[in-house]
Amino acid sequence: MASLYLKQLTLGPMQNFVYLIGDPVTKEAAVVDPAWNVPVILNQLKDDGYRLTHVLLSHGHYDHINGVEDVVDKTDATVCAQAVELEKFIPEGAGGLVIPRSSLKKTASGQAVRMGNIEITLIHTPGHTPGSQCMLIKSPEAGSGILITGDTLFVGTCGRCDLPYSNPDDLFRSLTRLKRLDDGTVFYPGHDYGSTPTNTLKNEKRTNPFLLAPSIDDFLQMVHH
Repeated sequence: MASLYLKQLTLGPMQNFVYLIGDPVTKEAAVVDPAWNVPVILNQLKDDGYRLTHVLLSHGHYDHINGVEDVVDKTDATVCAQAVELEKFIPEGAGGLVIPRSSLKKTASGQAVRMGNIEITLIHTPGHTPGSQCMLIKSPEAGSGILITGDTLFVGTCGRCDLPYSNPDDLFRSLTRLKRLDDGTVFYPGHDYGSTPTNTLKNEKRTNPFLLAPSIDDFLQMVHH
């Protein structure tokens, strides 16, 4: 039996990737960045026999969270996001989330969320937004690991850092942190913006100009700061 349930759904007008992650034994699952079409998300889980227990947010931009309230209304899932994103960015930068406070869980970098036997480690990667986070999944099937990067890292490029609440210096440091992960790690971005829907960090470090930037000054020139 597979040790990890992982599905990548492409939804909405901005080519968003929504991810379903679960434990095939316990049938507990999480959704990452539910947006645009909640019925498709919940029907996919139902068809595959999974029960949604967690909503994980990579960050708080509207195109990644516009389905959260509907998901919470229809399930008993707990919403997990970096504390700074819930405390500062989402209320100010994205209009807030109208969901019960009891359904919210503020997380910190390095904290783990479990669905059955699946453990997801949350990595704070500020830059695109103050509380952006990536999610690292280790399992026998995942090999070196699976990394969901939201809008921090895309195939061939990186997230924007010229938006309100963005910080290019933080983004450079976050990308540097991701470069230290195992080369075999396969990352899954928040949008279908690249030549492929996924890539290994090894390949990305060889080809992505934003990961190849040798210094913060070079990176700032590339992002026009």
